Amino acid sequence: MPRSFSAAPRRETLLYKNQPLSYTLVFRSRRTIGFAVRPDGSVQVSAPAGLPAEWVAQQVLKRADWILKHQATFAARPAPAPTRHFDAGSVHYYQGQPLRLRFMAAPRPDVAVVGEDLLVYSPSPLSTAQTEALLLAWYARQASQHFAESLVRVWPRFAEFGLLRPTLVVRQMRTRWGSCTPRSARIRLSPELVRARPECLDYVLLHECCHLLVGDHSKAFYDLQTRLMPDWERWKDELNALPR
Repeated sequence: MPRSFSAAPRRETLLYKNQPLSYTLVFRSRRTIGFAVRPDGSVQVSAPAGLPAEWVAQQVLKRADWILKHQATFAARPAPAPTRHFDAGSVHYYQGQPLRLRFMAAPRPDVAVVGEDLLVYSPSPLSTAQTEALLLAWYARQASQHFAESLVRVWPRFAEFGLLRPTLVVRQMRTRWGSCTPRSARIRLSPELVRARPECLDYVLLHECCHLLVGDHSKAFYDLQTRLMPDWERWKDELNALPR
């Protein structure tokens, strides 16, 4: 097997549309030039060994719009949401309000909001997994009422379309806030939405209701969503910032 070649990386900066465009250049044993934009916005260019750096720079300029587009996409992504904890004093949310987790002795397990506290009752100390399960079950019990109230707020916006009123289902989902089956007008919503402000819940429900009219995420879909809720991006960002 022939020995591979890889020179030390070098930092390069070009001027594109009066703005600096920086990238890391690495020469390797390869036949083509490669471009990579990482989630942190950094750019790496891998070029065949022996090519002049000036030629590589010209190729970078040709791909500058592509690079800037991907950098903008990564920059627009929300920062990773903080992780939830389940020890005494940790913060949890209910309808957008931060609450301190407190543990209380009681004959049977229960959860209640009292003032600025989220009280967890149990006859004996709970493990982290038991506390999490108890809270998830409590959020799920609250969800049906809040989802129904959200539909009362959201559904009048769809009056012009003469649609069948959807059926709402509480469903634990690991990676989604909601889903919709247009054919049966069935919308599934995560009980995790109860932790967010009502406006965030309304955004998710409206999003799923829009799928009753447009099944994909095309421009037509987002045009409809924006017409019915012009500030939806604000509530999406707030929702995604909640601790997961």
